[in-house]
Amino acid sequence: MGSFQLEDFAAGWIGGAASVIVGHPLDTVKTRLQAGVGYGNTLSCIRVVYRRESMFGFFKGMSFPLASIAVYNSVVFGVFSNTQRFLSQHRCGEPEASPPRTLSDLLLASMVAGVVSVGLGGPVDLIKIRLQMQTQPFRDGGEHRMTTVFPGPHLCM
Repeated sequence: MGSFQLEDFAAGWIGGAASVIVGHPLDTVKTRLQAGVGYGNTLSCIRVVYRRESMFGFFKGMSFPLASIAVYNSVVFGVFSNTQRFLSQHRCGEPEASPPRTLSDLLLASMVAGVVSVGLGGPVDLIKIRLQMQTQPFRDGGEHRMTTVFPGPHLCM
């Protein structure tokens, strides 16, 4: 049983890391478009980010989500598994046996894991978005300037 939990953790980390690496460039474009800072459309945003910041601009703010995905997935998977196990054992009253799981156990365990997921994911998204948006141009005395507001994730909160 212990190795299965370790495999779950490793699979969650690898899957989470892959989703961050593949999805982050598109998320950066979406975040910049939502800010509404002079981008006409998606293709225009991609061109402007590439021209101003090179390929690395699409991966701005990725370090924190990539580093935190292991903790995030392990906590969410752990809460889900332990809640489901607790509900099944509480319903059957046999701590040693592995009682069958019901749809209601699955539903309640998913809801608890979802609440934990939102609680952990909100601050991670806030830091990620602040890092993604930090090189947006702003007006200072009539001239456009770009600046780095947050040199690292630890200064975003």
